[in-house]
Amino acid sequence: MTLEAMIDNLSRDEKLAAMDLIWRDLAADSQSFVSPEWRGTIIADRLENPTSGPALRLAEAKAEIKDALDARRASGGGPPRSG
Repeated sequence: MTLEAMIDNLSRDEKLAAMDLIWRDLAADSQSFVSPEWRGTIIADRLENPTSGPALRLAEAKAEIKDALDARRASGGGPPRSG
């Protein structure tokens, strides 16, 4: 059985528990994690070109990000991938 099939068979609570376990495992060895180069490019661009709009409340910012991600997923887009 593939990992994807195993995950598909988990309940929502089991999936959340699995995510927590994976996150804790990865965070325990954070020194070996190398952030992708594209993230640094995006952060540098945002620091150099801050938005001129008003600051959003956290809930509004999360909703805006979720909407943007949902739209990107629906169109088949995503973050750049290194190859």
